Amino acid sequence: MDKHMKVFAPDGRIYQIEYAFKAINSFGQTSIAIRGTDCVVVCTQKKVPDKLIVADSVTNIFNISDSIGVVLVGNMNDGRIMVAQIRNIASQFKFDNQYEIPVPVLAQRVGNELQRYSQRAGIRPFCCMITLVGCDEEFGPQVYKIDPSGSAIGYKALATGSKEQEALTQLERAYKKCDGQWNTKQAVEAAIKTLSAVVSSDFRANEIEVGISTVGQPLFRKLTIQEVETVLNDMADAM
Repeated sequence: MDKHMKVFAPDGRIYQIEYAFKAINSFGQTSIAIRGTDCVVVCTQKKVPDKLIVADSVTNIFNISDSIGVVLVGNMNDGRIMVAQIRNIASQFKFDNQYEIPVPVLAQRVGNELQRYSQRAGIRPFCCMITLVGCDEEFGPQVYKIDPSGSAIGYKALATGSKEQEALTQLERAYKKCDGQWNTKQAVEAAIKTLSAVVSSDFRANEIEVGISTVGQPLFRKLTIQEVETVLNDMADAM
């Protein structure tokens, strides 16, 4: 057998890619992303394994450029390498073209890069699921998922990780109720409600991370603990 080839199943599946998908779910992390009418929101659990760890040093949400963010689930050692590569792609595009790379273009280029890792036996697929979000000047709010196989697909609402299927069911129900017409406040609350429902936990402000970008303020940023606390209080009052 050629040492440069991956191992295929008789029906054409690549075993290493399937192992990567299973490994991602084994980390027990779940993320939610929602594309509103004028915003994009991402939400994920913040798991700090030890009280002596500085909480700010543990995160699954990163800035790629000023207006593009990413949330990762899976192996965060692989994830940090991917963040560095995605930042390089985005910065090279801006250097060459003098404007920010559109999220759909970035997603396709990252997908092409990841697909290379499904071709050779000497390198394994990355064990992380990537959700790219941002508000483009041309395309508006965008949410894209990129999986270890290199597939890059746009979504209106998205869940990744160990509770993916349950979260997608919740998101579909929420989408039907408002026909996907979430404003910024509704999108943030819907993301938190969905995550809380699938992990069966009422979060404190320091137990979740929320990233946001709006058409009016396209800079991608994470909400502070005080901002998250305000949202949770408002949600509690509305119940």
